[in-house]
Amino acid sequence: MVTPEYFDTFGIRVVQGRSFTDRDTAESVRVAMINENLANRYFSGVDPLTQRIAISELIPGSMKTGPPVEWQIVGVFHNVRNGKGLREDYPEIYVPFRQSSWPNAALAVRTVGDPQSINQSLAAAVNSVDPDLPLAGVKTMEQIAGESLAFDRFGMVVYGSFAVLGLALAAVGIYGVMAFAVSQRTHEIGLRMALGASRVQVFSLFLREGAILALIGSAFGLAGAYLVGRAMQATLYGVGALDAVAFSGVAVVLLVAALLACFFPARRASKVDPMVALRYE
Repeated sequence: MVTPEYFDTFGIRVVQGRSFTDRDTAESVRVAMINENLANRYFSGVDPLTQRIAISELIPGSMKTGPPVEWQIVGVFHNVRNGKGLREDYPEIYVPFRQSSWPNAALAVRTVGDPQSINQSLAAAVNSVDPDLPLAGVKTMEQIAGESLAFDRFGMVVYGSFAVLGLALAAVGIYGVMAFAVSQRTHEIGLRMALGASRVQVFSLFLREGAILALIGSAFGLAGAYLVGRAMQATLYGVGALDAVAFSGVAVVLLVAALLACFFPARRASKVDPMVALRYE
């Protein structure tokens, strides 16, 4: 339930039809406005302004609802982020406050400056109308959005922490595997160097093998990240199943970590004394 000034106050664009006016009163025809998502989902192929929608009548001050009441659709407004998680894919229906009043109401004020600076002016305006009416819960839109996203931000911090821990464990694991592989191939290293392989060639060999393993692991990791991204679409707003920038950044970080983890074992392998390596068992 909103007043006629609601859409202008929040800067919501009316894409079809009209907005509410002061003529939409309890004595006039019941009218409603819907968002684009609802219009596309339920009125695809027809003009929504020629349709009526039946909604159970709300009984002020009660959790019960009355019989269905028909509302004439007079306007379609652009989708906005609303509700929990600030998602914009919910179908929404707005009706005039005068045609469906409710005892609990919130007041929105649009300012041209700092919203925090008009708190006293708001309190004075409310006091001039009703001195017994308290002014509570005054918040800016940024504060409301921040509170709505607080849980998601906490989740991202947790996910990010586990991601950093996983990256560190992956780097340590790669280093351990490469170090073990070098120790197992010490005799091979000595034989290669005895047959004329240079230290640079030995270094490049182990670094190349480590890079190949890292690329294969990245391919499997990207596939798994895509599946996780699809699952997270239902949890967080604005998260696509495939974020090329994020995936590319993570892949580069993992490849760099893998190459650094391979660098030291490869360097150690290139410094092996051929005579010592040939006698190694």
